[in-house]
Amino acid sequence: MPLANVPATSLLSGFPEPMLVIQADGTLVFANDAATRLLEVATPASGLITDYLPENERSRLDPLAWLQRWAETPDAPEMDFVHLIVRTAGGRELPARVRVGRLRADDETLYVVMLQDISRDQTRQQQTRSAHRLAARVLAISADAIVTVDPALKVSYANPSAEALFGYGSGELMGLDLCTLLPERYRAGHGAQIARFASEIRPARLMGERAEVIGLTRSGEEVPLEASITKVTLEGEVYFSAHLRDLRARKATEQALAESQASLETIFDHAIQAMALIDPEGRVLQMNQAARHLLPTDTDPIGAAFATLPFWSEDPQATAELLETAMAACLSGEPYRINTEITLPDGERKALDFSLTPVMADGRPFAVIAEARDLISTSEAP
Repeated sequence: MPLANVPATSLLSGFPEPMLVIQADGTLVFANDAATRLLEVATPASGLITDYLPENERSRLDPLAWLQRWAETPDAPEMDFVHLIVRTAGGRELPARVRVGRLRADDETLYVVMLQDISRDQTRQQQTRSAHRLAARVLAISADAIVTVDPALKVSYANPSAEALFGYGSGELMGLDLCTLLPERYRAGHGAQIARFASEIRPARLMGERAEVIGLTRSGEEVPLEASITKVTLEGEVYFSAHLRDLRARKATEQALAESQASLETIFDHAIQAMALIDPEGRVLQMNQAARHLLPTDTDPIGAAFATLPFWSEDPQATAELLETAMAACLSGEPYRINTEITLPDGERKALDFSLTPVMADGRPFAVIAEARDLISTSEAP
């Protein structure tokens, strides 16, 4: 069927976007099906256009003068994206994007008003803005330093932790070359490293996957850092973001722990009394030199069952059974102590105060300390 044979009202009624036709005095003379659904009005629609504007919109603008101006200057820049609040017959208020055209019919001016419900768009925009604000707050309060650089490797974002880490004031890192935050010896090859990462498929290198890096503070101090780096492509340009964690406190703690461990091991190894540390399964974890002297010289006690070690004894089987019984009692939480004697290969007899002490955690033994102290020491001929 030729388009000329289609009645105008039928053509407009089937238009998918809400459409109103309004007289110059503001009287609504036509609303297509999409408009009646949007405005929640009966067919045919009637009334004034101001009936579909809330009070604040009517007081903000003169609807008729506004329609006339828009129809006369539809290409004015301020008319590109005009939003109004529309009130439906049911009392709901909806944000709408509006476009206006003018018709001439029998010397009468009519205005065609196109409406687009943007409530979903505004909700998504609000959600996006909220998400961006939340992300910005999370980044701002992050304990990790976060530095983002643009394709030219200039700092485009630095959170307060990054400013504090590198010793800069608020906003002072912005625009600085990334190499400013690196010691001189690392600067020459850094650009090539970034270029290689940019060419990789994977979008991130996480902490633990990369070797320790070194940063340079404003005062010239070198700082050991743990780093994750990610890349994001925006409008064809690659941006890089580094999450940096200051390792100075951790390294100081590790150093102190290592020194403490070394001190304890020195004391343990050089103690006069024989000592051994045994796990809950009865295997030797550590044994000092004084304890090793109670064993044959070719014995490696580490990892062996303590009760079955070949201690010098006139009755090795009886000694093993005694130790197994003592270990079982100790692992149930009961300390064990006995005075005993051994005879070394050179004939020396040692009277020992022998003890097993459980070390408890959460009501269970996680280790046993074995100790043997000399009571008397005599030498006898073989």
